[in-house]
Amino acid sequence: MVRVGVIGLGAIGREHLEIYREIPGVEVTAVADFARDVADEIAAEIGARSFGSATELLEAGIVDAVTLSTPDHLHHDDAVRILEAGVHLLLEKPIATTVEESDDLVRVAEASGVVAMPGHTLRFANQYLTAKRLVASGAVGSVVHGNVRRNNKVGVARRVGGRTSVTFFLGIHDIDALTWIAGERVTAVQAFASEQRTPDGGQAVAVSANLRLAGGGVVALEAAWGLPDAYPTDIDARLRLVGDAGEVRIDIHDFGMSAFTDGLTYPVPAAGPVYGAPQGMLYEELNAFLRAVRGEIEAPVTMREAADAVRVATAIDRAIASGQTETVEYR
Repeated sequence: MVRVGVIGLGAIGREHLEIYREIPGVEVTAVADFARDVADEIAAEIGARSFGSATELLEAGIVDAVTLSTPDHLHHDDAVRILEAGVHLLLEKPIATTVEESDDLVRVAEASGVVAMPGHTLRFANQYLTAKRLVASGAVGSVVHGNVRRNNKVGVARRVGGRTSVTFFLGIHDIDALTWIAGERVTAVQAFASEQRTPDGGQAVAVSANLRLAGGGVVALEAAWGLPDAYPTDIDARLRLVGDAGEVRIDIHDFGMSAFTDGLTYPVPAAGPVYGAPQGMLYEELNAFLRAVRGEIEAPVTMREAADAVRVATAIDRAIASGQTETVEYR
C-alpha cells in the first residue's frame, strides 16, 4: 500500500486526489492547503488528515509520496522539503518559474534517492505518444517546420489572476511535447505578446513565438487564454510537425465530437471512471508515477527535462521583453 498526500487543493490537486482514491494499492492519508478550511473539509469527506502546509504534512510522517500542485511560483521551497524528507514527489508543471530554481530542483532531485517526476501530462496522451513513436521511427524524417497551439478560455486567466504568464501556464505543455516528440532541444527563440491584457491587467492574453530546433527546423508556438467563456470547447490545442519525409498532426479542437442541445458544443471526453475504473492521460500519469515509486519502471519524465522546458519558456518571455532573438543555454 502506497500512502499518498496531495498538497494544493485547487482544480488540478482535486483531480489528482480523485484519481488516487480509485487506484488499487493506494491510500490517501493526507491533504494540505494554505486555505486550511478547504483542507479540513476535504479531509473529513475522504477520511484523511488535513494540514495547512507541506511542512506540517511531512512532519506527520504519514505519506510515502505526494503530489505538489500549489501555484507555480511557490513550487521550489516545498519541493525541496519533500525531496529532502525522502518522500516521492509528483510535481505539477512548470516545476518552477525561474531557471535558477528549476536547476536547483534538478540538483536536489538527482541527489535525493527518491522518485521525482514532473507532471507533463501530454506525454501520457495516446495522440502525443503515437506522434513521438512516429518521429522516433524515422517515418517523418528530420523536422523542418511546424506549429503548436494551446488556447484556453478567458475564465482560466481570470482564475490564475496574474500569478504567472501564459507562456508558463499554457505554453509549457507544448514546449515539452514539441522537444520530446521531435527529439530535439530549442536553441533560439523570437517572440511577441499581445497588447491586450488579462482581466487582472497583469498578463498578455496571447503569446506567439518562433522556436529554432537544434536540427535546424523552425516551429511556431501560440499560447493564449482569451477565448470567450461561451466558446463551445474548453481547449483548442493542435500540433503539426512537417519533416523531410512526412508529417504528423494532432487536433484537439473538438476531439472529433460535437453536440447541439441549447447551443453548439464540442464536448471534451471526460477523464472520469469507466465502469468504475479511472482512465485518461492524467490517470496514466499518476499510475506511471506510482509504478515508479514501487520500482516497476523508471519515471517517464525527468526533472532535468522539465528544467529544459523552463529554460525555453524563460527565453520566450525574455524575447518578448527584449525584442531580440534569445538563445537558450543548457547545462
